Amino acid sequence: MRGAQRRTSLRHMNEPARLHRSRSAWWKQVTASKSFRVVIFLCGLVIVLGGIWFVIDRTPEIVRRMSSDTRNLKGRTTDTTSTGKIITTETVQTLTSAQTLALIKQTDPGYQGTPPPIQMQTFSYTMSDTQGKTATVFGRVFLPADGRSSNLPIFAFAPGTTGIDDQCAASLEKPAQRNWANYPSLMAAYAAQGYATVTTDYEGMRDATRLHHYMVGELEGRALLDSVRALQGLSISKGKVDTAEVYLSGYSQGGHAALWADRIASKYTPELTVKGVIGFGPLTDVTRTVSDISVGANLIWFAPYVLRSYADWYGDTYDIPRYLVEPFATNLNSDIARNCIDSNIKHWGDKDSKKVLTPQFLDALKTNTLASFSPDLYKRLQANSALGYNTASNKLLNQGKFDNVILPAQTEQARKSLCKDGNKVTAKVYPTATHYNTMVSSFQDTLTWMKSLRDGRTVPNNCSS
Repeated sequence: MRGAQRRTSLRHMNEPARLHRSRSAWWKQVTASKSFRVVIFLCGLVIVLGGIWFVIDRTPEIVRRMSSDTRNLKGRTTDTTSTGKIITTETVQTLTSAQTLALIKQTDPGYQGTPPPIQMQTFSYTMSDTQGKTATVFGRVFLPADGRSSNLPIFAFAPGTTGIDDQCAASLEKPAQRNWANYPSLMAAYAAQGYATVTTDYEGMRDATRLHHYMVGELEGRALLDSVRALQGLSISKGKVDTAEVYLSGYSQGGHAALWADRIASKYTPELTVKGVIGFGPLTDVTRTVSDISVGANLIWFAPYVLRSYADWYGDTYDIPRYLVEPFATNLNSDIARNCIDSNIKHWGDKDSKKVLTPQFLDALKTNTLASFSPDLYKRLQANSALGYNTASNKLLNQGKFDNVILPAQTEQARKSLCKDGNKVTAKVYPTATHYNTMVSSFQDTLTWMKSLRDGRTVPNNCSS
């Protein structure tokens, strides 16, 4: 009885081992079969193909995200893929050759030659500011209308100060009524020479939702660069412009904008090739420009403009009565809203800075103690200097000897600074020119300079003097 129980017990103990041997034999038969190897192969193939499909499907998104990771100077990430898009357009105007000549001669009576017909159009486009918001900016384009249909070099122009209020936008200028420089005449001259000429009003102009942030360098630069981008979407210029031949230019405030555009172009508009930067009586150092009011520079309105702009953009709080005397302190905002550049000089002190600026503010400007008098203002002025950078583009500084707005010493300082930073600089001083006719005085020299660069020739470099 005990023997039978022991045999039964041993059978139960050996049962798992027998089952394991049986299953192992079955698995060996299965894995050795041809059908099993086919199934394994097909499963592996599905996994590999699925991985390849995932990579291909995600690549455009990955590349798009990488390409739009453009960083501005403050370190923020800014998606610029939607900038420079056309929003609105006005009717295209076509001028005959005779009409073009008459327009050019409004500012340059000595203009020689017979210009081609040109087309002009006002439009609005998108711009991204440094806070990630999209702004609407207005611009104007001037094109030769003589059959040239492609590869037009781009002359992108930023105007001088016209004002801060919307009514002062450069695209609204009617020179016969209010002449702010007669930009249509000046731009027609470049279009007649075969350039796709585009101008910007700057951010905030003709935009009821925001102020024009005067002397905020990167905003000016972005507005100019996006006007160039807009040419590629505008019907009358689409397919006609050469983005490998971009010349950034500007008069007075516009010189500040052009240099800032050059500074940020490689990151903000990497698809554009900036061949040259041109300043006509260019404002390059914001701190020096304010300080020069104390030694007679004829732009007293510049200080109120900067105070208003920086307070709004940066959120700074300035005790305005420390800077401006009455009634200018109380009426700062309304004065700015009522006056454009054609009435600024007379309104803001009529060339007498003591009628507008407080004695302590003038003393800080004259004694170079603004940093202690107003640390916040000084910091903003310094941060918006157009100097202190290097790019591969050639620079041309055109300055009038008798310029009493942007004093010649400022442009000489700019030449030295740009040269010190390794830039290639051509600097020309026109012995009879003022601030107001430097563009006309330098017209032929500017054309020659750009043509040399377009032809691959060396232009004068005044960095050794």
